[in-house]
Amino acid sequence: MTIANALQLELDEATCVLSAAYAPTGENDTLPTWDTLVAAVQARGWPATVLDQISAIVFIEQCRDTAGPVEACIGEVRNGTFELEVAEDRMSAQLTLRAPKGGQPVGESDLLAGLQAHGIVHGLIPEALRQALERGACEALEIARGTLPEAGEPARFESLLDALKTRLSEDDENAIIDYRNLGDLTLVSAGTPLMRRIPATPGQPGTDVLGGPVAPPAVADPPFAPKLNGVEVDPEDPGLLRAAIAGSPMLVQHGATVNSLVEVPAVDLSSGNIDFEGTLRVKGDITAGMHVRVSGDVVVNGTIEAAHVEAGGNVTVNGGIIGSAEGVADSRGGSRMARIVSGGSVKARFIDNAQVRAEKNVAAEREIRQSTVTAGETITVGPPGSQQGVITGGTAHAYKSVHAGTLGSMAGIPTVVRAGLNPHANAKRAALETRARELEEEKAKLEKLILFLHNNPAKNVNNMSERARQTHAKISADLVELQAEDARLAKELQPLETAMIVASRRFFGGVTLHLGMKVTEFLEDQVGGKAVLEQGELAIR
Repeated sequence: MTIANALQLELDEATCVLSAAYAPTGENDTLPTWDTLVAAVQARGWPATVLDQISAIVFIEQCRDTAGPVEACIGEVRNGTFELEVAEDRMSAQLTLRAPKGGQPVGESDLLAGLQAHGIVHGLIPEALRQALERGACEALEIARGTLPEAGEPARFESLLDALKTRLSEDDENAIIDYRNLGDLTLVSAGTPLMRRIPATPGQPGTDVLGGPVAPPAVADPPFAPKLNGVEVDPEDPGLLRAAIAGSPMLVQHGATVNSLVEVPAVDLSSGNIDFEGTLRVKGDITAGMHVRVSGDVVVNGTIEAAHVEAGGNVTVNGGIIGSAEGVADSRGGSRMARIVSGGSVKARFIDNAQVRAEKNVAAEREIRQSTVTAGETITVGPPGSQQGVITGGTAHAYKSVHAGTLGSMAGIPTVVRAGLNPHANAKRAALETRARELEEEKAKLEKLILFLHNNPAKNVNNMSERARQTHAKISADLVELQAEDARLAKELQPLETAMIVASRRFFGGVTLHLGMKVTEFLEDQVGGKAVLEQGELAIR
């Protein structure tokens, strides 16, 4: 009997299992071999790959060892299959395609029907589908991608002051600096435009692969800040802030204020200490021992002696700032060093035996000597582009850069110059943390009140619940702003890669440079140069 008659193949349509049956009829029957099995499946129109090699060999061995009929599973015949998976955020879909095993491959119509069944209707990638079908198999291939939403633009507050600045030109026969370029004081009259608020532009929604909308991220759209002194919103243009009084304007977060201007001949015993919300102009000097605190600018035509001056804006001194040596006390036991704190910039002809702290810049025409000077942006000594200007003794610390002609002195006086780390960041973060704790406590109290009023409606008089909710929302918004400011300050505690220290003429021995976290000390005099960070190391160029 031939092998074709003795060997029969059977396919279970339900399970796709391929079985072989061998029924010998006599001693001369031909036994099945691998080749005969291959020929048998090919005769049925299947490829040899439908055979499971191990199962087929076991079947062949059983046929040789058994005199009677043998029946066993030798493989399987399967059609191609596919799986579609939509990402959790619905912004992509992936295809896993498995090749057939003797059966029919997955066709384009099959895929399209599967996509429709899953509801995948947006962002299909035809090229990916085509390549998957050509290859016959793929694993987690992205075949659809959603359209991301477009972020909007937050509200912007644009200052209109730059075009309005008026420069003071003081008569000073000894002046070398051109004070017309120093921007001592800006005056405005009532009705002057100060700031333009440009409302937020909402973002454009996206679309996920199921055709659903994807909301764009919310954009901040704060109004002008409340309780701005000396200004008013234009009644015909709610996006325009105008001066309500004459005076000196100052930019603040989300707005501007206008401070009244006070002018005095001098700050001395005849005037007494000065503390007010506004701008101070001093025709003469601020003498030793006096205290000045204003919310705006301080403009001094003469000098500031060993006095304490605190300004929310700029401090401009046509003369110099000069105190006594640190440790020298006055008749009442107080320090005779000059102390200057500015929320803006400090500009003077020279700074001698003083403590100066500016949120922005410090500029001196001639010299900074035996002083402690910190600036949130830059310290500059000498006219721009020149090799003049000296920093001798003490400490000079700026976030972005320190520029001078010479650092140190021939006598080797210890002089420390720092840049690359914000000198004010730690103190500001501490203040932010304190304010955040206060707001969290107030927020918790409001939440208890809101819950109490909800449970006791009779106690909700004069719309107390609604007012509590509005206050709660305002505090929550303030906490978000505090968190953003804290994140910004955290970045300023990291070394600024673009920071530099420049001595265009000479570094004297005794000078120590701190650039970011890197330190170098000059034991001998050296020609000037620029200290920068290159690949994390301090280099002099």
